[in-house]
Amino acid sequence: MAKWLERLTWIFWLALVVSLPFTSLPLVAKLIHSSSVAPAALIFLGLLCVTWLPVYLWKKGTFPTQVKIALAFFLTGLIATGISFFLETPSFKDETLLSNVVSGLVTFCIGILFYLITTVLPHDNQKIRQTLQAINWGGAIMLGWDVLVSAITFLSPGDTPTYLRVVQHLFTTTTFFGIRSVGFAAEPSWLAHILNMVYLPYWLGATISNYTAARKKIWKISLENVLLVVGFGVLFKTLSRAGLGAFILALGFFFVQLNVWVVKKISQKVGSKTARGLVTTGLILGLLALYVGGATGMVYVLSKIDPRMEQVFSLNILTQSGFTKYADTLQFGERFTYWQAGWRTFNQHPLIGVGIGNAGFYFTQNLPDNAWNLAEVRQLIYHTSGLMNVKSMWSRILAETGIVGFSFFLLLLVVTGITAFKLTQSANRMKVTVGRMGICMLMAFIIEGFSVDSFALPYLWFTLGLVAAVWRWSSQTQTRQGETNGSF
Repeated sequence: MAKWLERLTWIFWLALVVSLPFTSLPLVAKLIHSSSVAPAALIFLGLLCVTWLPVYLWKKGTFPTQVKIALAFFLTGLIATGISFFLETPSFKDETLLSNVVSGLVTFCIGILFYLITTVLPHDNQKIRQTLQAINWGGAIMLGWDVLVSAITFLSPGDTPTYLRVVQHLFTTTTFFGIRSVGFAAEPSWLAHILNMVYLPYWLGATISNYTAARKKIWKISLENVLLVVGFGVLFKTLSRAGLGAFILALGFFFVQLNVWVVKKISQKVGSKTARGLVTTGLILGLLALYVGGATGMVYVLSKIDPRMEQVFSLNILTQSGFTKYADTLQFGERFTYWQAGWRTFNQHPLIGVGIGNAGFYFTQNLPDNAWNLAEVRQLIYHTSGLMNVKSMWSRILAETGIVGFSFFLLLLVVTGITAFKLTQSANRMKVTVGRMGICMLMAFIIEGFSVDSFALPYLWFTLGLVAAVWRWSSQTQTRQGETNGSF
C-alpha cells in the first residue's frame, strides 16, 4: 500500500505541475464558485491534501526551514482576520464581513498549501528533474496552443473561428482578447504572470546554465532554449506592460552580472590605474546608454502596436495634469488609484491590517478624489455588487496584514533569494538552474506584484517552494556525505 500511495502521490504531483497553465478551468470554477481564479492545479492540490499530506504529517514528516517564515506570515494573516471582527468595518451594499473573510481565508490557505507541498514532494535528484520536465510539458502545451490559435486566426479572413472559441471554453471561463495572447489563462496579463513566475525563469536559468531536463539536445540546442524563445514571443504578444517590464528587469539582472564580468576582464588588460578607471567608466556609461536606448526603443514599438501606449511620450500631460491623469491616459489610472486606496487603508491600520479579504470594504472612503473621475471606478462602485480589489499583492498584504504580515512576507522573499543565490554557487547544473530560476522570478515579482493580488494563484508559491525543496535536498545530500566521511 505504501508503494502504491507513493506512486499515486507522484502522479498527482506531476499532474499538478503540468496543469499550472490553466488558471480558470470551468469545472473548478463551478466547484469553488469563482469566475476567474480557478486553477486546474487546485484539483490535484486537493487530492494531495487528502491522500498524502495527512499521512506525511502523521509520520512526523519535516519541512524546510523557510516554511517557518511562511507559517508566521500565515499566522499573522489569521490573527489580523480575527481582530477584524472587532473593527468598525465600513459596510458596502449587501456584502458581509463573514462571507468575505471566509472567501479570503480559503484563497490564503490555498496559496500556503501550494507552497508547503512544493517544498517537500520533489525531494531527490530524479524527482526534481521530473518536476522540471513537467514544467516543460505544461509550458509546451500552453505555448503550442497559443501559437496554433495565432496562426489560424492570422490565416482566417474574419475573426477567430468559432471552433477555436469552443475549445477555449473547455479550458477557461473567458475567451480570446483580439490579437493579444491569452493561452489558457483568464486574461493576457495572467498569461504574462504565469510566464514570469514559473516558465521563463526556468527556461532562462537553464539556458544560461547550459542545462536541460530532457534526455538529450539536438544540435546542441535544448528544449529549454526553444521554449525560451517562443515563450518570450508569446509574452510580447500578451501586450502586458507589467509582464514585459517584469521580464526585462529579470533579464537585466543577469545582463548586469555579465557586464560586470566583461568590464573586469577588459579593464584588467589595461596597464595603468588611470587608464583602467577611464576604460571602466567608459564601458559602464556605454552599456548604460545601450540599455536605456533599448528600453526606449521597445516602448516606442509598443506605442505603435498597443493603443493604450499611443500617448506614452506625451509628457506634457504629466507636467500639466499630474501622474494620475497621465496614468489614465495610458489606461492604468484605475489601478494606480486602487493601489493608493490600499496604501491609505494600511496607513489607517498599520500594525496588523484589516484582515484577509477585507480591504475592499475601505475603498469608498480611501479612494483619492481624482479616482471618482474615472469611468471604471464609478462603474464598479455604482453598478456592481462585489467589493473592489487592490490589484496589487504589495498593497493588499500591507492593507490586510499590516507591517507585521508584510515583514514576514518580505522576509520569505529575501530568504528565498539568499537560498537561490547559494544554489547558483553549486557545481551541479540542475541546482544552479533552479537557483537562477528563483532569482529571475523574484526580480520579476517586483513588478508582477503590482499586477495581481490573488493568493490562490499558485505560480509565486510554486517557484518559492521549488527553490526551498532543491536547497533542502542539496543540504541533506551534503549532510549524508559528511556523515559518511566522518565530518559535520
